[in-house]
Amino acid sequence: MQVAGTEDGIKGPQATFSACIGAAFIMLHPTKYAAMLAENMKKHDATGWLVNTGWSGGSYGSGKRIKLAYTWKIIDGIHSGKLLEANYTKTEIFGLEIPTEIEGVPSKILDPANTLLKVNKR
Repeated sequence: MQVAGTEDGIKGPQATFSACIGAAFIMLHPTKYAAMLAENMKKHDATGWLVNTGWSGGSYGSGKRIKLAYTWKIIDGIHSGKLLEANYTKTEIFGLEIPTEIEGVPSKILDPANTLLKVNKR
């Protein structure tokens, strides 16, 4: 996403595609970095968390930013270890595990598929 103020001549948000954030600055293919990350996580018995701190519920103009208070609750759950003991559902395509509930966070926003706007087809 190109945003006004960060790109010369851009007056509003414009969608762009990048295989990996910062793609213009990486030397190897993104899958090589993914393999290196997976290898190091396995080697060091590390866990990884994807936390949406940005937009949810629709495209620019129809969705909203995730409330900072919800992000803090999610991060608190990670730091305290509570999320390691949570119940999860697994996504069909990527096999990502999504917690079904986090104290202080609406369960609906935990799974991005639940926040998509339904469009009426004519």
